[in-house]
Amino acid sequence: MRLLRKATDGIRHMRIVPKLIIGYIVLIFIPFTLFGFFFYRQMYSNLLVQYQADRVKLMDQSLASLGIELSKAESTFPLFQNNDQLLEYLDGQYRDDWEMVYNYRKGISPTFQFIATGNPNIASASIYSLNPAVLSLEPDIRKADDYSGEFDRNQIDALAPNEGAWFFENADADNRPIIHYTRMFYNDTYTRELGFLQIEIKTSVFDSVFDILPAETGTWNYLADGAGRIFSVESSSEWTETELESFAGRAPASGVNSFYTDNNRYLVHVIAVPKLGATMIKIGKVGPILTLQASEGWSIAGGVLLLALLSVLYFMIASSLGNRLLRFMRHLKRVDHPKLAVYDGPSGTDEIGFVINSYNAMIKRMDELTEDMHQTEMLKKEAEIKMLHAQIKPHFLYNTLETMRMMALVKEEKELAEVASSLGNLLRYSLVKNADEATLSQELENVLHYIEIHKVRMGERLSFTMDIQGETGGYVTPRFILQPIVENCILHGLGQIRGKGIIELSVREERNVVLIRVIDNGAGMSPERLQAVRTALTTGQPVDESAGIGLRNVNERIKSFCGGESGITVDSTPGKGTTFAIRLEKERR
Repeated sequence: MRLLRKATDGIRHMRIVPKLIIGYIVLIFIPFTLFGFFFYRQMYSNLLVQYQADRVKLMDQSLASLGIELSKAESTFPLFQNNDQLLEYLDGQYRDDWEMVYNYRKGISPTFQFIATGNPNIASASIYSLNPAVLSLEPDIRKADDYSGEFDRNQIDALAPNEGAWFFENADADNRPIIHYTRMFYNDTYTRELGFLQIEIKTSVFDSVFDILPAETGTWNYLADGAGRIFSVESSSEWTETELESFAGRAPASGVNSFYTDNNRYLVHVIAVPKLGATMIKIGKVGPILTLQASEGWSIAGGVLLLALLSVLYFMIASSLGNRLLRFMRHLKRVDHPKLAVYDGPSGTDEIGFVINSYNAMIKRMDELTEDMHQTEMLKKEAEIKMLHAQIKPHFLYNTLETMRMMALVKEEKELAEVASSLGNLLRYSLVKNADEATLSQELENVLHYIEIHKVRMGERLSFTMDIQGETGGYVTPRFILQPIVENCILHGLGQIRGKGIIELSVREERNVVLIRVIDNGAGMSPERLQAVRTALTTGQPVDESAGIGLRNVNERIKSFCGGESGITVDSTPGKGTTFAIRLEKERR
């Protein structure tokens, strides 16, 4: 803490040029260096991700192509199963050797030739007959007893009529796998087994996956069967069996799993082939597009040189600015009185010159500003006196109305006393200082005072009812949202009819909304007048001077205070009356 305080004091008393140097190092040089480093790392990381994503996309496409090639190999089985001459041959319906050879050459051999020439990925196809009396015509037709494959005959016999199986056998001399597709033959009614077909697939079928990526230096391709045996698709290998088994262990259930290894030097693709029960492993050295480390040293050197050149230029500019600031500061230190503070040194036309010129203008106007301050103080005192007078007048009115009420009670003029009391309550509610909000119960009470005054004037011609449902009295609303609407009902609604006027006010609570309805049986509005009022409420702009200015004001205050869909809606029928609906959203208060 002591060292930090000492360093802070040292910087505080340091001259401006050293401060600029320290500021440059702390605020520019170090952030620039850190940003360059992290930007480089992030760019490199993003490049790795994009590099990997592009290759995964290609691998997914090639994996689909591999599935098609395997399906083509499987589709050769129906050519044999639907060959009547082959089924008759395997069923032993040809008794003589010449008859077997004749039918073989006529209807069976062409199928083998078609398969050999039509699908380059098929190395060979052989049929093993379960009938020992059938003549062997190798290599196309053999006896099942001569089968010498790696897999047990029980595995083949266990196949269902509608399924085949893919088998891996021992590797050849180059450690490449031998892959067979095997499926049972049945008679034409599928009631008896006749033999089984075995198709050997060339490892070139995997070229659609392994060769899909661009040719790069250092690429290795491997296969792993379901038992975990590793086979090389190429003649050379630079990876140990332990490493390859580790890669194969990261195979997904389906699709491609790609990851980097050896400090991002190699990209490994582990591809699951569920149909074969196998895993394909493709390892590739990261291409030259990512070898940014090779030029990393030169890039850093160039960045440091550029930063040094910019630093020299920066300090030259900073020094030219600092000199004028130092001279101006010396002048300020010599100033004893504001009237003598005008700076007569060189200022210039740049920002520093603007500051110096503004400073001189400020000094010259100091007396004017002082005079303005005195005048402002006088106006402030005058305003306070006027506010005091404004506070005295309402209190005088309250006291006068209370005196009138007491005199009326003494003379037993109860009706006059009630009018004075209601008027006093209205004035008190209207002239509350610095109050823009009220509770809904206060609003309803104010409406009752207003109605009491009008009942004195209208007598039995005015009927007012109030229906309140729910505990909504404590809900906070803007002031004066109900009295203007009730006033509108009396003046523009009931004032236009001769009969008895009725006003109904209801309050209802629904979830987070308070709904208020004010209904009168007055003269109502014409369709044109109703449309003008609705337009004024919707747009907030009056269509004409008489189109619901008071209602528009109340509506705007409700929307501003409650938000959401709060506001006033109007519905009216000429000769029947008008309904005002007020919506107050509680959750938006």
